[in-house]
Amino acid sequence: MEKARILLDSPAQAPVLGFDQTAIALATLIEQSEPRFAVGIFGGWGSGKTTLMDAIGRELNREDTLKVAFNAWRYEREHHLIVPLLDTIRGELVEYAAGRPADTREKVVAVASKVGRVVRALSMGMSAEVSVGVAKVVFDAAKFAEAVKDAPPTEPQSLYYACFEQLKEAFQELRCAGVERVVVFVDDLDRCLPGNALAVIESMKLFFDLIGFVFVVGIDRVVLEQAVRERVSGQIRGSGEPLPAMVNRRTRLAEREYIKKIFQVPYEVPPMAAEQLDELLESISRTGQLEGEQLDDLRSRVRPYLSHIAVEGQVNPREVKRFINAYTLQMLVRPHLQAATVLAVQTLVFRDDWTLYEILRAETDAVAEAIRRYRDADSSALLDLWPEIGTLPADMARFLRSPEARPLQQPNLRSYLTSVEATVQKERWAAEAYGLVAQLRRGMRELVSSLQQGVGANNLDEISRDLATLVAALRASVPKVDDGDRLGERLTAFTDQIRRLHGAMNADATGSWATQAESTLSDIQLELRLLRSSSFSMTDPG
Repeated sequence: MEKARILLDSPAQAPVLGFDQTAIALATLIEQSEPRFAVGIFGGWGSGKTTLMDAIGRELNREDTLKVAFNAWRYEREHHLIVPLLDTIRGELVEYAAGRPADTREKVVAVASKVGRVVRALSMGMSAEVSVGVAKVVFDAAKFAEAVKDAPPTEPQSLYYACFEQLKEAFQELRCAGVERVVVFVDDLDRCLPGNALAVIESMKLFFDLIGFVFVVGIDRVVLEQAVRERVSGQIRGSGEPLPAMVNRRTRLAEREYIKKIFQVPYEVPPMAAEQLDELLESISRTGQLEGEQLDDLRSRVRPYLSHIAVEGQVNPREVKRFINAYTLQMLVRPHLQAATVLAVQTLVFRDDWTLYEILRAETDAVAEAIRRYRDADSSALLDLWPEIGTLPADMARFLRSPEARPLQQPNLRSYLTSVEATVQKERWAAEAYGLVAQLRRGMRELVSSLQQGVGANNLDEISRDLATLVAALRASVPKVDDGDRLGERLTAFTDQIRRLHGAMNADATGSWATQAESTLSDIQLELRLLRSSSFSMTDPG
């Protein structure tokens, strides 16, 4: 491709998938209801929360509405997120005042000044942490006590009471200036650590007693529930109540009640169906300004593969962009590679719920022949190569027998796998671990064959030592493995099984040992898959 563009991870300016009507409906509620509530836009990573929130913002066109965008992730390192939140509101007030009539401008700037004084009061001379409701800030209590010691009892004696009263007064004046509602859009909470995401939401509670505020918050419900779960579990552990069942019941109840109390208007972004893929592609092509050869290639060559990365018939818009970008970069860096083969291998890498990636990683040289046999109606071909694969999922079977999988029949896929892994976020340890598992499997086959042939004790000891060395290497290749976790337990069990081998084992004993060893190895592979999935989800937030 002579000219190519990368698709940016930015919200669509012309929303599709019904977002426009949803935005109008939510904007109507915000404009016509008493401004004293919060809207929760719930959705997973890449589901379109930001796109929907931006669409809502564009629908809010009344002169009496001030829109504030607060990017929580940008301020995650701040100790007390109430401070940057207030300062962001102050900045938007100053910007709103510019260009207004002199009388309005003067009133709004005066409000911004009062908010600025509150920000300075909360951020200067801080040394001790206290709570404003549930939002925490810190200040130098000794300095404040000295400052107010001679104040008459009619004046505020508490910094936080004084700050709240100052804000209350300021926003009452703002309404007198013609601003009836302040709509604060809080985005990128998914990128924050769960505890910090919860801190932002709790900082919002300070405003719930102030008429004039509406919060629109985009967050993955799972992230919020995890944050509440961690807090409640910690409280229960601290109280000395050890019963797991009690912890589970209480945390589940707390999660549900917390969301209900915070968000009076919850909205779950509906998943995008595979049938809407063409509409999505046209939208992101326009937004990304794709044209010429790149656009033609997307529509004709890439489009069929995108159908196969739809999990359970649902497409993630951000995942679609990642898939296209990974392919584009590979073809620019390695133009000699066959485009169809790049796309076929990339599909296996993107489908984390399939086991095809680990098969390809561990048995790269043999997988092409197994896929060829499978496409020739040999349903056991992949099972023979990788017994743990079991019954193939329906969408995985459809892919393998589709025209898009034909390039996987060719040998020498290793260079393509390396190319894809260079452009797609994958755990570095996974490739080595899967290769070691493949070596263990081949070593076991050799061992069983040797036992059945009555091999001598010396050769048996040598094979056993080689297997034990592979297990040790596997343990060392995987991050954070110890004897107390499930993977560590299974690796230890496999090592113990190797030690129980001896040359006097008869055919029945050999068969029983092989069955048990295969089962343990299958458990090891399952734990590796779970570990890879969990580490990927933690490093790739929504």
